[in-house]
Amino acid sequence: MKNVVHIWELERVYIKLNLDFLDEINRMIKKKFGSKSKFYEQIIKNNELSFSTFKNILKKSNMKNFFVPLSIYLKIVINLGVTREILERNIVAYKTGRGSNYVDNPILPIKITPIFDMVLAHNIGDGTVINSKNGRLPYFGYRQFNEYYRKLYIKKIESLFGKIKFKEDYFHRSTRSYCPSVLSSLFFNYYNLGVNSFLSKSARLPEELFRKNREHLLAILIAFVIDEGHIDSSMIVIVLKNKLLINDLKNICDLLGYNSKITYRSGEYEDYGYLNILRDGMIKFYHDSLLLRKKYFVVDLGVKGKKIEDSIKIYSRKLYKTKGNRDIILSILKNEQLSVNQLANRVNMTRQGARFHIHKLLKENMIKIVDKNDPNWIYGV
Repeated sequence: MKNVVHIWELERVYIKLNLDFLDEINRMIKKKFGSKSKFYEQIIKNNELSFSTFKNILKKSNMKNFFVPLSIYLKIVINLGVTREILERNIVAYKTGRGSNYVDNPILPIKITPIFDMVLAHNIGDGTVINSKNGRLPYFGYRQFNEYYRKLYIKKIESLFGKIKFKEDYFHRSTRSYCPSVLSSLFFNYYNLGVNSFLSKSARLPEELFRKNREHLLAILIAFVIDEGHIDSSMIVIVLKNKLLINDLKNICDLLGYNSKITYRSGEYEDYGYLNILRDGMIKFYHDSLLLRKKYFVVDLGVKGKKIEDSIKIYSRKLYKTKGNRDIILSILKNEQLSVNQLANRVNMTRQGARFHIHKLLKENMIKIVDKNDPNWIYGV
């Protein structure tokens, strides 16, 4: 698959041009054709555009305030002997024809980096497709309750395409961020996906992704850890109500050399799949993510990265391998009343380890439960 996409390969694009370039176009029209009317007769066929509209499209005052069809300017530059690439370099903003959000100071041509596939993975993991069915292009909405991750999603899109100018900053006061339709359509077309390709129970990773290099595969996995991952003290668990998609992620783990396994449950959770990235796989995954972040600043596991880092520290510390944790916990509970999670953080050990010592101390009547009403039981002496 190609790694570069030009703006003329996008759908229904409207643009704004550099005004100096527009001046040059008008000079070339006058020099080569003598007048705009003669140039109009040369390039516009079948009355697809009125002459008055054509004249307005070439005015600087119009270009300052309105977006104009890319398709018309492609005809203009071709007939003036100007390449499409030169036109592309002089585009200062673009959007879909009926869209309100636009890309300002765009990055063109568009490069298909690992971040492109990371954004796609976010839309598969926690995204929805908004399809108004009124002739407008569908677009992505990314549901994320964590504000940092929600804003990071926008930064990832902007690192690919350029600054996005939203009609209003709704993603600052909503749990959903949106990818403009002019950009969303590229993800659909690049991987030949439809609006139903993102349904939570049936979504799959495109087969082309598995032929990409390690950086692309890692970026996809990072997105799913952010959106669907649960960080335990000894592993990462990704839970999806989509067993085939879980198999896709297991395939990525295998390709990357991360130790992992899939588990299933019965009863009300029988439709779910559980991908467990085991401790040595988790450590390798975390270190690889740090290397990828050096190359792409928007690669950030955020609070989940901190949890993984803390887990690695717990297993690498010497105290974890000693028998002194029981006495430390008992000493703390003589002065404070804490939950298992609070003790685990205080002693710098796993929750399972802290819970083990709590149960032993309860059996020995050395401590007691002081509050069962709290979501996490509180213990003290």
